[in-house]
Amino acid sequence: MIPFRVSIRSFMIAALLLAAACNSPNGPCPPNGIGLWSADGEAEVYAGDDLFTYINGGAEIYHEYGFEALTVQRYRRGDDRVSVEVYTMDGDAFGIYSFVRSSGGRHVNLGNGATAADYYLHLWSGNELAAITAETEFEDFDEALLEIAAAVAGCLPPGGAEPALLDQLPSADRVPGSEIHFTGQLAFINSARPAASFFPGFEEGAFARYGPEKSAVVLKWRDETAAEQALLAARQMGTDSGVMVTETGDTSGVEFGSGNHQISVGRTGNLITLRITKEES
Repeated sequence: MIPFRVSIRSFMIAALLLAAACNSPNGPCPPNGIGLWSADGEAEVYAGDDLFTYINGGAEIYHEYGFEALTVQRYRRGDDRVSVEVYTMDGDAFGIYSFVRSSGGRHVNLGNGATAADYYLHLWSGNELAAITAETEFEDFDEALLEIAAAVAGCLPPGGAEPALLDQLPSADRVPGSEIHFTGQLAFINSARPAASFFPGFEEGAFARYGPEKSAVVLKWRDETAAEQALLAARQMGTDSGVMVTETGDTSGVEFGSGNHQISVGRTGNLITLRITKEES
């Protein structure tokens, strides 16, 4: 069990965020009530490492994306229950949104982007991510999630933009909604495990799928020299670990055979592009 960790700074952040939410020009965020849905208890606020007391075993990825605080508000309508989680991040919230959304979900025109799948909906705007979840089964949960999400979207901060690095991903045959932006190794491992161990130390990365067996990653280093050194280190790591390494004929490319995956690597300036193909067993 993860120990309960509370700091004075966490209390200060939580108090400031709760006060800011209550003084929002659009009222509290999340709202105290939405249509027939009334607040089920007071909002809960978690700041900094306190997130580990709310998400046991999953808080690390939020911190990698720059987590600052979380506000949780639960709603009830008779026996029906819905929860709203609003995560405040240090910087634009697209990264964590791209990681937690369902790549097979349907697009919803709310905030800067929203995705609905099964019994939950994720949306982001500015530096905040909202997760709306139906916690009990009820007949009109689709409509309820959209109603609540629209109200939440109306009180989230404006602004924010998708990272420019996404534009460096190959566009042909890209699966819409599969794009993930990351700035740390944990998200990289969860997105493209076969390649992640070869390329630590990047500044930011972008991932997308191109069908069930293919994906691509673009990694950005601080400059061209750092990217060149990263490629050389990956070559050496592959050779030392017994991975099949095939030179492509120039110093800016290499291919790895890692397990049942083939990884084609190329470098242009400070960017390294990986094309990953899962081979048939």
